[in-house]
Amino acid sequence: MKKILSVTIFVLLFLGAQAQQLPVIEVEGLSEVSVLPDEALIYISLTEKAMTVADATNGLNKKTKSIEEALKKSGVKTYQFFAENYFVQVNRVFSRGTSRDSGFVASQNIRVRVSDIEKDLIKVTETIHQTGNPGFSLSLNVSDNLKKQTEEHLLELAIEDAIKKAHIIAKSIGVEDIKVHKVVYTSTSNTFYPIMREARVSMASDMAPMEEPVIRPEARKLTDKVVVTFTF
Repeated sequence: MKKILSVTIFVLLFLGAQAQQLPVIEVEGLSEVSVLPDEALIYISLTEKAMTVADATNGLNKKTKSIEEALKKSGVKTYQFFAENYFVQVNRVFSRGTSRDSGFVASQNIRVRVSDIEKDLIKVTETIHQTGNPGFSLSLNVSDNLKKQTEEHLLELAIEDAIKKAHIIAKSIGVEDIKVHKVVYTSTSNTFYPIMREARVSMASDMAPMEEPVIRPEARKLTDKVVVTFTF
């Protein structure tokens, strides 16, 4: 029984060693594509000072609703409006080493997502300016949907590149037939840094003629890779 067990272990070790010594071609498939930002995020910080919490809150709500209503009346359909991070704090004034409380400050952050940059972004920014708000920040981003589509395409291109390289190598060494033995893939972390722009208008110049801002988003280069091992 011990003899049979020893022979079995030897055979398994031999087969394992043989498997490890298979002739292989290992290649790294690479891919790169460029994509343009396809959405814009507009950030607006609103504040309202008053002597009571109720007055500060009511004044802030009025500002928020004025932006929301103006966007609804603009005729733009490709935007989403979000009102976030609402809070109220004591308005503490420091002067000559002392402090005193002077009413309250209500604050809120507004975020507007525009999904059609070419058609509607200028109209949305003009509408926000017309509500009398002093300024906002604009971020050009790649949407989640476009990210997903691009990542799938990148992986396909990386695999195609690996197969092409493997066939070139095989042909160069006189091998006609190869087949996939192993694939190693670790998702590449493509960081989509937003392109920030700040727009600020003096309240005194609200009625002055204003040219449309020039917006030319920069394409982002995205990459991916996969390691494929072929046997022959």
